[in-house]
Amino acid sequence: MRQLLSCLLIAIVANCAMSARILAVLPIGSRSHQNMFQGVLKALAARGHQVVNYSPYPLEEKMTNYTDILLDVPNASDIINSLKMLEEIMHTSSAKGAKFLWDFSMTILENLLHDQNITNLIESDEKFDLVVLEAIFAQEALVAFGHRFNAPVINLHTFGAFSPINAVSGNSLALGYIPDYPLSFSNQMSFYERILNVYSATTSLHYYYSQYLPGQEAFARSMFKDPSMPPLIEQLHNISLFVNNINPYVHYSRPYTPNMVAVGGIHLSSERKPLPQAMKEFLDDGKQGVIYLSLGSILPDNLLPQQFFDNFINAFRRLPYKVLWKTKSNFAKLPGKIFTSDWTPQQDVLAHPNVVLFVTHGGMMSQHEVINAGVPVICIPFLGDQRMNAKFYESQQIGVEINFDELSEDTFYSAVTTVLSSSKYKDNMARLSRIYRDQPTSPADRVVFWVEYVLRHGGALHLRPASSLMPWYRRYLVDIFVTAVATVVVSILTFYFVIKSILSLIFAMNDNVRISANFKKIK
Repeated sequence: MRQLLSCLLIAIVANCAMSARILAVLPIGSRSHQNMFQGVLKALAARGHQVVNYSPYPLEEKMTNYTDILLDVPNASDIINSLKMLEEIMHTSSAKGAKFLWDFSMTILENLLHDQNITNLIESDEKFDLVVLEAIFAQEALVAFGHRFNAPVINLHTFGAFSPINAVSGNSLALGYIPDYPLSFSNQMSFYERILNVYSATTSLHYYYSQYLPGQEAFARSMFKDPSMPPLIEQLHNISLFVNNINPYVHYSRPYTPNMVAVGGIHLSSERKPLPQAMKEFLDDGKQGVIYLSLGSILPDNLLPQQFFDNFINAFRRLPYKVLWKTKSNFAKLPGKIFTSDWTPQQDVLAHPNVVLFVTHGGMMSQHEVINAGVPVICIPFLGDQRMNAKFYESQQIGVEINFDELSEDTFYSAVTTVLSSSKYKDNMARLSRIYRDQPTSPADRVVFWVEYVLRHGGALHLRPASSLMPWYRRYLVDIFVTAVATVVVSILTFYFVIKSILSLIFAMNDNVRISANFKKIK
């Protein structure tokens, strides 16, 4: 008994010794983003670390060593305030789409500038061992929290690595086979698509470095008021770890540098919670199959015309399936086979055996949930990475895409019958789901290991490849290529002029000989 108590005491002391104070500043006003963040932070808190999280969303179930401090920031859906604005976002180019995101970030940061909780944090004497941010998603100025508290920084990202993250981390852009955010290409791009991919990445990066980052730098200096603060780009390069919300066994295969860690699906729960009684009875009764329709939280129902909803309602009337529809709209005279709710426990709904199809906007969190559940998909994307995710569904043959502008009763009806009348989509999704869940370690265990790795070593800059600090022309061997081309051109020109000189000399000698011969004949 005494030995058991001694072992327990040693374990408690060891745990306390490893316990770190972790500051998270995650102000993005998107519920889906926060799901991933909270998955990471809860895993760290469960390990015994003290987490202090500044965000707009508190934990639904409190943890003893997890402190929420609420921020008052605009929700992403608040920014889209008209149908015209929604259409402009949907039809803009990828570079302009990235610019919209970066402009939106300034709205968030300006709110933080006037948030008393953030002001108190910056002026406080608190000590933190680690800072967790979503810096390289339109919040680069916040990386200065690492300098402020003299702590290593970990960057979270809610989808795969895109151009700025790859550039800052030193990871390869891989533009020949990895589509740039937010292009709707697969990893099998045509020649023309690869041209567009290169154009998108280069224009985005040019704007990022030449215009966007200087603005973030100015904002960081006005926010932290620290003359000793190093340049923002230097602080970004000093990020110890990049934690991405992807599953490398399912998403497009590509190389990743050691400072990048994949934790896709960390927000997924292995526990199935009871559904609301009325919803459970509705799903249980759907023996022929239930279609689950949810277009996320960013698309405001009140902005959409009635015809948009009628397309779904009229198509559902023609189909033999029941429908669970997550919507805040109140519809008159809906068929009894349609059940509406302004909130659904999505993971538990997708896990129900009678759910045969998921109609989604294509958000990344929903992608993890539906692949984990093994349910085929119809995707109706409208902004951001949703178009990339829709293309992913089609490329893997686990679903089909309907262009937002082409949505009608007939196109939707046709898509549903296409997916549900063939076993191909169901079988492919079942196979992908098995691969998704077959991992050597859980995302939570992975992120805990690597965060504690950073803590043990006081940062992890030794994982950073030299490429992150190289200018682009060295990183992509442009200087070598230009030198090689110049060498070939100079060699060809030199050869040309040498041959030309030799021939000119020969012709001149021949002319002299002929002139001399003619002169002798005249004599």
